[in-house]
Amino acid sequence: MINIICIIAAVLIIAADRLTKMWVAGNVAVGDTFGHIGKLFSLVYVQNQGAAFSMLSGRLGILSLISIGFCVAVIVYWVWKKPKSVFLRAALTLIAAGAAGNAFDRIFYGYVVDFVKTDFVTFPVFNIADMAITIGAVLIVVYECISDRKNGTKNKG
Repeated sequence: MINIICIIAAVLIIAADRLTKMWVAGNVAVGDTFGHIGKLFSLVYVQNQGAAFSMLSGRLGILSLISIGFCVAVIVYWVWKKPKSVFLRAALTLIAAGAAGNAFDRIFYGYVVDFVKTDFVTFPVFNIADMAITIGAVLIVVYECISDRKNGTKNKG
């Protein structure tokens, strides 16, 4: 049952990511600001040809492979290890859905549509897929910390 819930959640995240990106690309000119969320965020259309902070800009092939690789790695891990923790499953679902959303853009458009800009700190413009990946990564770190404490292991480093 949990697997079905995770699949539904992944589909919903990918759909929300696609729909927001399609709306932005279809209704806003590149570089235009089209809204504010309080004084914390602005909405601005950016076509990102790299990764975060424009790293690997212009390296579409490698970035597409990395995104697809993350999706495949999550699926292989899920099938092979069969994680029992709902927390870990949620994290993996978020990462795979986010990677799939950005992979779609890179493969079909040659760039990722980003549109959420932080106004309170300098940070790259991002999208729903990026949020899913980030939240999933944080959840994995939290899971590992909790798992280590439960098992009595301490990180040597």
